[in-house]
Amino acid sequence: MKCNAQKAMCAALYMAMAVAVCCAATCTDDAMKEKIFSFVTLPSRLCGRATLDFWDELKSRKITNRSWFDGDTNRLARLICELAQTNDSKIATMMTRALGEYGTSAQLPFLYSCATNPVLGRTAVESVLRVEGVTSNSIVAVENFFAISSHDDSLETTELCIDFMKQAKEAAIDPICSSNALRVAHDFSIGENCHYYCFDRGKIRSDDSYRYSRRRLAYLRQVLLRGDLFEFQENYVTNAINELVAYPEANLPD
Repeated sequence: MKCNAQKAMCAALYMAMAVAVCCAATCTDDAMKEKIFSFVTLPSRLCGRATLDFWDELKSRKITNRSWFDGDTNRLARLICELAQTNDSKIATMMTRALGEYGTSAQLPFLYSCATNPVLGRTAVESVLRVEGVTSNSIVAVENFFAISSHDDSLETTELCIDFMKQAKEAAIDPICSSNALRVAHDFSIGENCHYYCFDRGKIRSDDSYRYSRRRLAYLRQVLLRGDLFEFQENYVTNAINELVAYPEANLPD
């Protein structure tokens, strides 16, 4: 009796697996889009109700681990890209971000076209860098986004700039691309839309030699010369300069 029950359970399990595989193989684009949409937007819909542990589990999920996924990564990326092309800014942002994880080179033209979009620009550029890394094309996309970024989003944009610099310094990056990327990052870092405190602290965390260096002193002096800092940032920059000058300045390494 026990053996028969086990056989019945196994048969039911195999049937369920077969149905899942069959459904995935025959799932229409529209049906697949519904599943993708539900998967990508679920964390947003649960926000405020999920425990921290459950939230971490949600973030670690992968569409490609789902039973309904048909194994065709090119199709998955295409459908996510189609979902991103909506007038609903919230959904468009979510799907554009998902392209950073599931997208392929085929979606790069779409992502590049969004680099100067006031709503999707930052998310699109982040996805470009995840899909393609630092290349001559992605550097242009980042530079174009920096050109249209606003002071209201300075913190998020500055964080992107810091991550961009980290990628540009990786050993596998072409030296010319790396140099161009660092130039673009530096130009942004002394502009009016940079969050100077965030940028400086980020540089200190990522480069042990930066905190007490002439490079940092020169950067802070450039920032101070702008003359348009709000009180907190002006105090921070001024105090940092004074600390470096008292090092004394002549002893600072490059």
